[in-house]
Amino acid sequence: MASASRFTIHLSLFTIAVLFAGCAAPPQPTASKILRVDPWVYQDGSGSTVITQHYVIYTTISDMAWLDLFARLMEGALHQYSRIVPGVDLSQRPMECYLFANRQQWAAFTKEKTGSDATTYLHISRGGYTVRDWYVAFNIGQAGTFSVAAHEGFHQFAARHFKTRIPPFLEEGIACMFENVQWDGDQPVWNLSENPSRLSSLRTAIDAKQRIPLSDLIRLHAGQVVEGPKARISAFYGESWAFAQFLWMGEDQKFRPRLQRLLADAAAGQIQGIPGRPLDAVFWNPSTAKPLLEQYLGEDLQTLDAEFRIYVSHMLDEPAAQD
Repeated sequence: MASASRFTIHLSLFTIAVLFAGCAAPPQPTASKILRVDPWVYQDGSGSTVITQHYVIYTTISDMAWLDLFARLMEGALHQYSRIVPGVDLSQRPMECYLFANRQQWAAFTKEKTGSDATTYLHISRGGYTVRDWYVAFNIGQAGTFSVAAHEGFHQFAARHFKTRIPPFLEEGIACMFENVQWDGDQPVWNLSENPSRLSSLRTAIDAKQRIPLSDLIRLHAGQVVEGPKARISAFYGESWAFAQFLWMGEDQKFRPRLQRLLADAAAGQIQGIPGRPLDAVFWNPSTAKPLLEQYLGEDLQTLDAEFRIYVSHMLDEPAAQD
């Protein structure tokens, strides 16, 4: 039976490390990504509509310096998403983001806009969610908020640009690759091979013998775990991230072009193994995950699982390579 939900729920904080260039002069500030700021009123407070080339950001945060960095973050993240899916034609219609100053405003908006799904989303204490091609987050401090936004931004990118769904666990894993935002002056930078928070979650799950078998993981989506034990939530996100890393970096990057073909076919609506879907469809048939992955990755699931386990053991023992 197909699942009727497409949850993209995130419950963890992530750390942003600031990059320094030794004794070299700091980088010079670059032009703002903000094209225009218009008024936006939510409830009884005033807010802003921040417009960039590709985004419309509705926000109740008033700190314009903070919002300038956020605009840079989203435009920079979009470049990274396009790197994962080379050749995708970017939408000419701006993508909408809702960014609230506090959880109270976020919760009120969630109750108003998400209907019966609000109960699930309100389990989030520090994170965000994506509905169709817009996402909602709230300020949990700069590092955490930017990490959540970069993660949710990939779900938004996929919803807008993919005509066919990919397995939800894989979409979650790829989204996790963008969480570790770093800064070079006023410019966001990413090393897609590193995510200390998810690596810690993965290690905790394995040490506690809570690892989810790959045959089960590939059938899951976040809505099936978010209301469960914290250990299972951590295992789901940690392992999903690790599998995306495996496809991006593992086996001397042999899976990278295969992953990119899968994503390119999803964007083109030519994916093999699951039928095309309208842009706003939310259904996912878990039984398609195994044949889909085996077809695109060129190996049976048992072989993939064995290679993935070896990769994870090395990941836990060795420093990450540059992507």
